[in-house]
Amino acid sequence: MNRRAFVASGLAALATTTATSASTGCIADVLDAQVPTFEVEPAATFVRRVRAEGLLAAVEATSVTAPQDSKRPMKIAWVADDGQTVKEGDLVVEFDASEMERTLADSQDDVSASSKKMKKEGVSARANEAKRDVTAALSDSEAAVAREFKTDDADILSRNEIVESTIDVELAEAKARHARRVKDIERAVSSKQLDLLSIQKNLSSREVERAEEGLAKLQVKAPHDGILVLKRNWRGDPIRVGDTVWRGQKLAELPHVAELEAKVHVLEADAGNLAAGLPAEVVIDAHPSHTYKATLQKMDTLAQPKHHDVPVHYFGVTLELAATDPETMRIGQRVQATILVEEPEALVVPRQAIFDEDGKSIVYKRSVGGFDATVVELGTASAGRVVITSGIEAGDEVALRDPNEDADALLGGKDDAKADERPKAPGGPR
Repeated sequence: MNRRAFVASGLAALATTTATSASTGCIADVLDAQVPTFEVEPAATFVRRVRAEGLLAAVEATSVTAPQDSKRPMKIAWVADDGQTVKEGDLVVEFDASEMERTLADSQDDVSASSKKMKKEGVSARANEAKRDVTAALSDSEAAVAREFKTDDADILSRNEIVESTIDVELAEAKARHARRVKDIERAVSSKQLDLLSIQKNLSSREVERAEEGLAKLQVKAPHDGILVLKRNWRGDPIRVGDTVWRGQKLAELPHVAELEAKVHVLEADAGNLAAGLPAEVVIDAHPSHTYKATLQKMDTLAQPKHHDVPVHYFGVTLELAATDPETMRIGQRVQATILVEEPEALVVPRQAIFDEDGKSIVYKRSVGGFDATVVELGTASAGRVVITSGIEAGDEVALRDPNEDADALLGGKDDAKADERPKAPGGPR
């Protein structure tokens, strides 16, 4: 190729490049103009509705508990029906008496056995004492006889006989002293043995008293008129016949039906920004046509699963009803509640304006040259709108779809790998 041809081809390539760039810029400007946008403005009040469900419960209730002074666990033999209307003094719970009756019988046998042992020990002590008295008296008599016939006259008795006579006197006196010492020792031992038997008898007598008191307290009665609500365990089952309870354990309650409240559960993911004082609405499942006003009174500090087999955590929330309607409200009725979380002057954008890029939330904010990807911080959200806490300001214009998608399709210059790297809109509610 000569010099003139080379220069001509270079000029042609330069012209082609310049035309392509101009065409691309025009296409980008046209596509940017066609992207739907949303102008960010502070909402007067953004309201997020938090759904919850639960039951109606009494604000105040009288607890019915197992006897506080029971010394051992008790087994339930009979229990009144849950929700039954009771009068003051009506039987609520009755405990099984077989164990206490067996304990009472065993303790009474122990008292009787201790009494018999004490009687036997007393008879034995008196017999041993009399025996030692007889032995001591015989020894004294032998010593007296030996002293009476004792002589030191060597002309009458031999030396050995004189020594034997002296030994006889000393032996008789020693036997008398030994019998009296043994008597004193046996008396002390018998006294201690009687003390031990007396202690055992007292312990058994106390067991008898406790068993008799327990038998007298095997019945729990209603303290006043009301509706009986049995205590539930962690599975939601009420107490039943055969359950074992301890002293002071709550068995049931008699609620005061004049004032009710709603105890509901809120999903852990929906509990953000919930606080006391928020307004709420309550609908009773049995009367869905009427809505009752309520206020969030308190919320648990720890989220827990409602069922041990289901690893979904909820916050327990108590809603104070504005008024109690005795005609329609009943304790234990299921309710559906809506808690209203209001955020005044919040920057709110449609959910489709939020995209995910490398784990960060971004929006495409319009600028002089097109749209710029801007990282934002998200706040609360509803089904279709999201609160932006930082990253954009009032008056900014954001794209409602990815502005790069149409440009890539028209230019045809993006490969599949780069297309996969483009930011994607979030798939569901946050």
